[in-house]
Amino acid sequence: FPPECVREQWILDRVVGRVEAITPAGDAWLAMIAYAVETVGNDPVQFLNVLFGNSSLQPGIRVEGIELPESMAAAFGGPRFGVAGLRERLGAPEGPLFCTALKPMGLNASELAERAYAFALGGIEIIKDDHGLADQPFAPFAERVARCAEAVEEANRETGRKAAYAPNVSAPFAEFRERVRIAVEAGAGALMVAPGLIGFDAMRWLAGPDGPGLPILGHPSLVGGFVAGGANHGIAHGTLFGTLMRLFGADVTIFPNWGGRFAFTRDDCAAIARDCAAPLGPIRPILPAPGGGMDPERLADLRDVYGDDCVILIGGALHRDGPDLAASARRLRERVQSVRRSV
Repeated sequence: FPPECVREQWILDRVVGRVEAITPAGDAWLAMIAYAVETVGNDPVQFLNVLFGNSSLQPGIRVEGIELPESMAAAFGGPRFGVAGLRERLGAPEGPLFCTALKPMGLNASELAERAYAFALGGIEIIKDDHGLADQPFAPFAERVARCAEAVEEANRETGRKAAYAPNVSAPFAEFRERVRIAVEAGAGALMVAPGLIGFDAMRWLAGPDGPGLPILGHPSLVGGFVAGGANHGIAHGTLFGTLMRLFGADVTIFPNWGGRFAFTRDDCAAIARDCAAPLGPIRPILPAPGGGMDPERLADLRDVYGDDCVILIGGALHRDGPDLAASARRLRERVQSVRRSV
């Protein structure tokens, strides 16, 4: 809107964003812009609109970080469990947590459940759907979730552990809550959702007081375009996968690790881990879950960047280790413990 057409001085003073500072940053400039909280009105969807709505359509603009007043951060709610709550729920008070994905797409519900049972038997704390599993005819959602949840619970009865099955509840708007209901009634121990597919506020509802009361895994499907445009466009890795996933309720944020089959760098991943735990008003810290071509040979490197407060997400490497998936999972846990003892 043309500024000269604004007749109300309070709009110029309070509604228009105020540039607080501009400093050189290599081949770009870092601008700090302040917005009145009234422009958001404690509306999380409008918050994203103010943060990077139409400006996301402009090339050469990147959101590097966010500073929120404590009252606004509190309005989001953040994760229900966070690091401490998730550890308590899974009975894992220390060390990295372990996660794997049920693959490949095309297996039927019984075959996926057999794998879920083996992984839980071998000590994997979180067994999640692969993000490609939805409601396909070869493994319908309701059948798959019921069988996998029961398989993990059977393994828990045998081991005394508290492994959780996390089905993918990302779905069309009209079906989303029904899938959540099915998952909860089937005994799922956590839920996975891709906020880039169904909206960040849908994930916030899952984590909020009206949601099902289960830990939430935030999956990065579709949001990669925000970080793939280079250093001068989109949203910084830590801000997107750390701050925003955390504000909108993820207890675990999944993202590609460096050195795998994706283009994230070590510095990108370190920034995500940092923003998962950085002070953010009353919002609990969350766990980073690097994945995407993870290799057990790199466990020492991973510990250098993520420490013990992380989720080690390994999929294909467990299958390459041998046909006995429970044994492969046990060997992975032993290798991690060996790395921890050597530090």
